[in-house]
Amino acid sequence: MSVSLRSKMKQPAKTVRRARSPVLKKEARGRNGGHGNDRVDKFLAASLDLFAERNFASVTIKDIAKALGVNTALIYYYFDSKTDLFRATIEHAVGNAFENVRALDDKNADPAAILTAWLENHVSKYAEIHRFVKIALDFRGSHEGNPEIAESIERFYDEERKMLSKIIRQGIDRGIFKAVDPLRMGQFISTYLDGCMVRSVILSDFDLDMAVRDLHARVWVMLEYSGKQRMKSRRR
Repeated sequence: MSVSLRSKMKQPAKTVRRARSPVLKKEARGRNGGHGNDRVDKFLAASLDLFAERNFASVTIKDIAKALGVNTALIYYYFDSKTDLFRATIEHAVGNAFENVRALDDKNADPAAILTAWLENHVSKYAEIHRFVKIALDFRGSHEGNPEIAESIERFYDEERKMLSKIIRQGIDRGIFKAVDPLRMGQFISTYLDGCMVRSVILSDFDLDMAVRDLHARVWVMLEYSGKQRMKSRRR
């Protein structure tokens, strides 16, 4: 997402909080054990497709129910409104985007491997991140006044900056990366990836794989990293 769009989404007098997840009704959480319910996951996946294919204003609960082959009442059992479903859809996409990298981090992989995995993530999970970006672009026109949705979108960038800064700082501490400003380097990587994803939304023939590979090579030069870690070729 572009820097201008990112700045528009920020709430001027408010600190970004970690959004609640998922946005389920209390009775639905109690009956289904909270997170990770298969039916809810299917609802959110279908919602992500429809909101990205069209836009928030034109998609109805009836449309989503039809795509899923269920009654609209079933969706209202889990979510109070289309706005709640929209926010839950965003949070679900954000959580999935970080899933692979968090698993690596839990295994204490080396910083270069985690950084490479995050760059690869934008190619291997292109379809879902691409839809998330399209939804975020639509957000400005449809939900300017909804701070909770703004927080859900900001959460992706907030977590990405923190994660990248942490990885770079660890690499510096271990002596495998050049001593740079971790925050600025993390912001540089995040902003470049932003531009790649937005361009991929606008230009159907944009070569995301090549663009991310170029970024990977450039980051290794900037960090003076001489290891063997390289991105694998991916096709979306």
